[in-house]
Amino acid sequence: MFQVLTLDESLHDRYASYLAGRADARFGHDLAWGNVLRETYGIETRHLVALEGEKVVGVCPFFLCKPLIGGAHYVTNPFPTYCGPLADSAEALNMLMSAVAEKTSSVDHAEVLSPVPLSEVEAGLLPYEEKLDYTYRLPLDRGLDEVFNSFSKDHKRILRKSVAMEIVVDGDGNFLDAFHKLYVSIYAGKHGFIPHGKKLFRAIFRHFSRGDARVYLAKVNGKFVGAMFTFWTRNEVYYGWSAVLPDSAHHPTHFLIWKIIQDASAEGYRWFNMGEAAREHHGLNHFKRGWGTDMLEPCRYFVPGRTAQPSPRLFDRVGWTRKIISKLPSGVVTAFLSPAIRFFI
Repeated sequence: MFQVLTLDESLHDRYASYLAGRADARFGHDLAWGNVLRETYGIETRHLVALEGEKVVGVCPFFLCKPLIGGAHYVTNPFPTYCGPLADSAEALNMLMSAVAEKTSSVDHAEVLSPVPLSEVEAGLLPYEEKLDYTYRLPLDRGLDEVFNSFSKDHKRILRKSVAMEIVVDGDGNFLDAFHKLYVSIYAGKHGFIPHGKKLFRAIFRHFSRGDARVYLAKVNGKFVGAMFTFWTRNEVYYGWSAVLPDSAHHPTHFLIWKIIQDASAEGYRWFNMGEAAREHHGLNHFKRGWGTDMLEPCRYFVPGRTAQPSPRLFDRVGWTRKIISKLPSGVVTAFLSPAIRFFI
């Protein structure tokens, strides 16, 4: 007999064991990630667990967000990646999605963000589907030489250069200040996005096991010129946030990525997930394809609650603010705008 329950402490061990047996589980499914989101932004964990008898046969991350604008809603992962339901059968998956629809009736809406299309879901349970981004993953189980040979000619040419660059790997959060300074300068100063505050990144290091979160930094002439924040969980290394200064002479982006790939391969990880790229961002898509990646087409499913029709993602609705944000001093952004993220997620 199937039943779907909301995750509580009595199910934590079985939930974690289920994830451990799934090759497609991501860091966003982990209880540690829920702890990070609750501590940083007040987001509540309402994950769903499908049981057949006493056996877990499926799970769905489910976060309750309560922004000031837009009304309370559920999402399977607010950022930075697509993270959706996992199930052993179509029956278990449909039980989970039925529970999603039932719970959504009391809030504004829900978003199910899946790295792959959920083609086995019954008609009507996920009535609205959008394909907004591509995800790029590099398979690492074929040997490092073959991985390198799959790179584009331009990437290989750059990596064969001899450059005076030091790569620092931080698994304890000791270099968070250096990372965050770069991150704010790129996300806010260049792109006009509101960057996360240090509180988020400190919480990640606090709640995840040592080594599950790592910052890779590139230093040239004693100065940090690039950094990447990565998750190392399950079978996958995920490239969460990057911040690299323009540098056509040293190409820190390439050498940071190559170092991550080398370490991931040496440690037996199956995938290096390079994250998402918007479909219309042709330059970024070209860059990520050049690493010999496989391309996935993740889906955003809108589940109506009190709101019957899907709405654009928040950062698509407020694109006009980017020019303003990009002109603000970094101190103003981090002191006033970054803490306000919790009111809009």
